[in-house]
Amino acid sequence: MTITVDGIPVELVRRRMKNMYLRVKNDGRAVLSAPLRMPRADIDAFLAAHAAWLRKTVDAVQRRPPAAPAHTATGETLYLWGAPHVLVVREVPGALPRAKKDGARIVLTVRPGTDDAHRAAVLKEILRAELERAVAERLPVIEARTGLHAREWHTKDMKTRWGTCNVRARRIWVNLQLVHHPRICLDYLLLHELLHLVETHHNAHFYALMTRYMPAWKDVRALLNR
Repeated sequence: MTITVDGIPVELVRRRMKNMYLRVKNDGRAVLSAPLRMPRADIDAFLAAHAAWLRKTVDAVQRRPPAAPAHTATGETLYLWGAPHVLVVREVPGALPRAKKDGARIVLTVRPGTDDAHRAAVLKEILRAELERAVAERLPVIEARTGLHAREWHTKDMKTRWGTCNVRARRIWVNLQLVHHPRICLDYLLLHELLHLVETHHNAHFYALMTRYMPAWKDVRALLNR
């Protein structure tokens, strides 16, 4: 049975249990587990009370960055700063694994027989180096524009967020997957996290600051999430 709450379909599953339990799965599906004899009126009241949480959670799941597939064979396409690059894999006996950008190509050199996992690990390091160079270049520019400064920053391959900010430590984490998107998306993320140093919540004040420093931030956010 499916119940619709604020336009969100919720699958109702009745079980031998005492309390109701509402969850949102990784694919965005909402499921409500309820006792076998729980009256429908109580179920509707429970969902109404949790409608705001349900909407917020479903939206958050849908905004998660997609997992990047492992591209490890010659001829496959990798996106670097929004532009397609062709992967060229060279197997060289005794070679040290390495990857480098060569125009519109990314050349991966590995030893014969290197499996996909090790190829992907080498590629990840060139992508990390690209991102770190870009952050080192763009963060000081945005810090000067806003007057806000991070004490430190790091990159990390994150599954659910484009970035985070530890306000107390003034530490910013940047998702490695940003390297696949246009550079303006990195500017958006760095600005977003820096502004959390003065406004921890996503409220009217926070978005006013976003508009002040990046008037087209909504378009950039849409580009990033698309």
